[in-house]
Amino acid sequence: KISRGGPPAVFNVPFAVGDAIEITSVNQGGVASTDVEKLRGVVLGKTSRGLASSVIIRDVVMGEPIERKVMLHSPLLKSLKVIEENFVYKGKRKVKRAKLYFLRDRKPEETRVTKW
Repeated sequence: KISRGGPPAVFNVPFAVGDAIEITSVNQGGVASTDVEKLRGVVLGKTSRGLASSVIIRDVVMGEPIERKVMLHSPLLKSLKVIEENFVYKGKRKVKRAKLYFLRDRKPEETRVTKW
């Protein structure tokens, strides 16, 4: 069944650039699959282009920095949760940039959201 009832539930979650978020998405097997994976990371940027709206997240897993671009209108997305607001500056000051690409040049430990 195809749901045609408005935007996905992911759009009701308010998050900003610089927040740490966790996205639950289907890993393999299509929309009806129960095989889900959790993607965590710091939001580096958001793009608002209708059906092509997406978010770029960055995390460090096993010492390697990983960046992913996640499409927000994808039917494979199950949920989106804000882990920590203003993760980049730890709540000490506001993020005043639309894109945080300068975090690519910093140490990997500064953008680590996953604990292992």
